[in-house]
Amino acid sequence: MNDRTIKETYHETGDALPVLLGTVRGPVKAIDPAPCRVRRSVMCRSLSLMVGMTLVAAHAATASAAEVSFSPRLSAGLSYYQLDLDGAIVVGDDSVDDIEFSDLLYFVGGGLTLTYRRYFVDVYGQYSFAGEDELDLDIVAGGAAIDDLAQDFEFDRIETALTLGYRVTDQFATFVGFRYADVTFDGSGSIGAIASDFSTDFNQKGPFVGASYVVPKTVLDGTVVVNGAVAYLFGDLDNTFESNVLANDLNVDVNGRAIGVNVGASWVRPLTEDVNLSIGTDLARYDFDDDDGQSDFDELIARLRTELRFSF
Repeated sequence: MNDRTIKETYHETGDALPVLLGTVRGPVKAIDPAPCRVRRSVMCRSLSLMVGMTLVAAHAATASAAEVSFSPRLSAGLSYYQLDLDGAIVVGDDSVDDIEFSDLLYFVGGGLTLTYRRYFVDVYGQYSFAGEDELDLDIVAGGAAIDDLAQDFEFDRIETALTLGYRVTDQFATFVGFRYADVTFDGSGSIGAIASDFSTDFNQKGPFVGASYVVPKTVLDGTVVVNGAVAYLFGDLDNTFESNVLANDLNVDVNGRAIGVNVGASWVRPLTEDVNLSIGTDLARYDFDDDDGQSDFDELIARLRTELRFSF
């Protein structure tokens, strides 16, 4: 009987003694109380006390081990990513306009969940890669306008999150956490015969709160889980333009804040006693307002993923 079975048996029966006896290895020799009744010696009473304390300690250790579980997971999938700047970013006489990136990216990820009774802690990381796009940028550098600057971009993205949660019931859980993400766009192009490079780095971080619900009805021999979260994020969009026609590099940055929403659903089916397969999708949208009120930038992410979850 493994720890998970012990935990389930304990909660179902409400009596840990059968669980304890079920985990004892080897024959247990009963202590004959007759000599104690005859001699009433201190040694017999001490022996009985020691046996009782041993059983209580073994029960406590078994119950504690059964209430803690580790669940690592590996994921992979496909993601659609879009970042759109509405309005120009203006710094003095310099500005950048018409920034919009979008493409399909592959991603891989991994995480670990530690559960104790109804509490859980989760850490997760994800790397998205192989994004490509072409842009025609409108740039004003040093007071000189450069319209329709053609650039070929490649980009990737990392995302991490730490989550603390509580399982209110067997179907419903709430959680809070903190997330960080960074996406980097590297572009290369030309102004006529003059080479020029334009790069953008967008990072965001902030807290989130959400809930998840396990649908009690079985679907195709699996379980459906739906979840949603609201995040309050701080975003920083940095743009750098490098060209031989400029005396100095052009750096145009903008900061903003967003309240965004993430919703998703997963179908989970056991493959073995300790391995589950999860297939899921989620959609996230974050609308950032420029702190200076000149522009805003929006991020849209849609993912389709496959995941393997292991239980220990």
